[in-house]
Amino acid sequence: MSRAALLDRLREVKGCSYVPEIDLLRDVIYLLQGISGKHVAWRKEQLRAHEAGALEQTPAREITRLVVNEDHGIIPAPVQDRIHRLAELGQLYVRVKEYVDMHSQSRETRLSVQSLCHFLSGQLSEYYAMIAELETRWHLLAEGDPNVEHFSLQALVKSTRESLLRMRLMSTIVESCRDTNGNNLVSTIHVYTQTGDPFIRDFTSTLLDHVSRPFFHCLSRWIYDGELNDPCGEFFVALQHNDTSNPQQDTRRTPESDLAVVDEQGSTAADVWHSKFELRKELIPSFLSEDFANKIFSTGRSLNFIRCSCGEDDWSAMHAKLHAIDRERTLRYSDMVGLEHAIDAVYAAASGHLVHTFLHRFRLRDHLRALKEYLMLTKGDFADALMTSLGPSLSRPAHTLYQHNLSAALETAIRTSNAQYDDPDILRRLDARSLEFNAGDTGWDSFTLEYRVESPVSAVLDASAMAGYQILFNYLWKIQRVESTVTASWENLIALQRTLLRAGQKRTANSSLLRPTRLVMMHLNEIIHFVRQLQGFCQLEVIAYSWHGLEHEFEHHPGGDLDQLIEAHRSYLHTLISNALLRGGKRGQLDHLADEVRAQLDGILLFCAGLDDLSRHITTDLARIASGMVRLSSLLTIQEILPSSQKSMNHCLDKLEHTHTQFQQRLQSMIGMLERHPNLSVRDLARRWNFNLFYRRIREPDATTRIALPSS
Repeated sequence: MSRAALLDRLREVKGCSYVPEIDLLRDVIYLLQGISGKHVAWRKEQLRAHEAGALEQTPAREITRLVVNEDHGIIPAPVQDRIHRLAELGQLYVRVKEYVDMHSQSRETRLSVQSLCHFLSGQLSEYYAMIAELETRWHLLAEGDPNVEHFSLQALVKSTRESLLRMRLMSTIVESCRDTNGNNLVSTIHVYTQTGDPFIRDFTSTLLDHVSRPFFHCLSRWIYDGELNDPCGEFFVALQHNDTSNPQQDTRRTPESDLAVVDEQGSTAADVWHSKFELRKELIPSFLSEDFANKIFSTGRSLNFIRCSCGEDDWSAMHAKLHAIDRERTLRYSDMVGLEHAIDAVYAAASGHLVHTFLHRFRLRDHLRALKEYLMLTKGDFADALMTSLGPSLSRPAHTLYQHNLSAALETAIRTSNAQYDDPDILRRLDARSLEFNAGDTGWDSFTLEYRVESPVSAVLDASAMAGYQILFNYLWKIQRVESTVTASWENLIALQRTLLRAGQKRTANSSLLRPTRLVMMHLNEIIHFVRQLQGFCQLEVIAYSWHGLEHEFEHHPGGDLDQLIEAHRSYLHTLISNALLRGGKRGQLDHLADEVRAQLDGILLFCAGLDDLSRHITTDLARIASGMVRLSSLLTIQEILPSSQKSMNHCLDKLEHTHTQFQQRLQSMIGMLERHPNLSVRDLARRWNFNLFYRRIREPDATTRIALPSS
């Protein structure tokens, strides 16, 4: 006899027989349900730190072992191996079932987790059907039904192979998603589709198609209706909750680093577009790129803005366009190509309609043109008329300015210029007012011109943008004031020169008095060149060129959404402020050149004031001579006839000379900085001022050109 036969004979004599396979099949059916059998049972144990190979301070964790009981018979090792392989399916089943039971009973379960549990419950139902079929076959086998064939442990291992793979995958997903919710859950499951195994890829895709239904339902409402239906906060678009106790959180900055305007939170168009919704990048599913998520975000935001801020007519027109799109197609994970086509179509319709509405119905171009013509003073006759009507009032203390006088002066400037032919709706938005002022300020320091816009145009021309236009107006208004002042001083100087010529012809004054006026005229001509080149640079190189670029952007790049329209305007305004204020020089000196220009303009006003004093002195003395108060015995100069006025006259001339010297030195310094400026447009201003290289080097005051009265 063979050794195996002898061993079997010995076991039979001692009463140690093999456990019948039908009994083992019954135990395996129990194990598949997580229940212990007679010969094979589950036992929970505490795994100690040293057993796990971990550190001593690691806490013990509970594990489940499969224990074989051979008290009632022998179970061979190969059979035990098959039982262990089948028992794995039962252990995985228990893990999945516990996850489903735990989240199904919780009221705080998110929609995505509920959807996952629903899918897992469906898979468990199929698993229960398989268990029921196995129990039926076992009972038939136990009753000796001859129709039951091939029902053994080996056959059971083969028949449950696909169920084992499916349960392994579900268990792995359950463990990965145990502390995950929302779109992160979808992203976690999506990772398992990136495999070469067709079974895993197909099963995971089917699972994702089911689990992602709440996401795609929310996505559909967002891109077709502009509504955010996300009760559990799982979507990557969310309502933005601003903390009103922290004003910096509600601050929207323009590209200029010094402009930060806090908008009052409310229901304005700017709030709806900028502050109502936010994109939560951490919740973007991994199967969507960030650019595609931004397009989805912009699509829903555009629809919401049209419905909330553009009126019922625009929303009805937009709704009709959406119905023309195939919105009956169900958005789902398994149809990503259809999803991309749907998003592209709705994005083009919503964004295109909103941009077209802004440019045409709400006349954004007309508002921008009005800002250019009035606040940037490119409508020259209006600027001159406003300067003429307001000049006398602004020279007085700021506290003497009254709103009704400013409004009347603005109305006069409009009626006496070509502005009267503009659209009345544009003109009614203009307003002249006085800003807050300090003690000693004049009207020139507090006056400003503002342009008012309403919703929804305020989404583009928000508070920060209007603050930028106010900076431009104040800067250009000062240049306009200086240009008007030096022009008036030039005309007064010409009139004074003519008076001196006539006085010389009548032999009531020496013609040598013309020399100081001629030298002053040379200095004033130099100043006029500076001011008009600065004014021409701002109007042509900065404003006209930037406006041409903005119009080109509107005409040749009509696509995009409202964000791109806002960005185009911000870029335009940023270019205006940066170039007009000569920004872009040394770091830490953002407005250094602009401050130098302002100081230069103040010096020019001081020079013009000194020139007026000189003219007043000469005119007064000539009047006294002409009236016969002083009799002339021979041809004398004013200083010889009126020695008492010589001191004050010399003081005026010294003051003018000192102011002019400061003007030249400051201009030479600015030209040196501008010649090294990184912006070519700004650098062109240096060539305008120094076209003949007159300011190549810093020159000491030349004694031959110093203003002085002729000696007797």
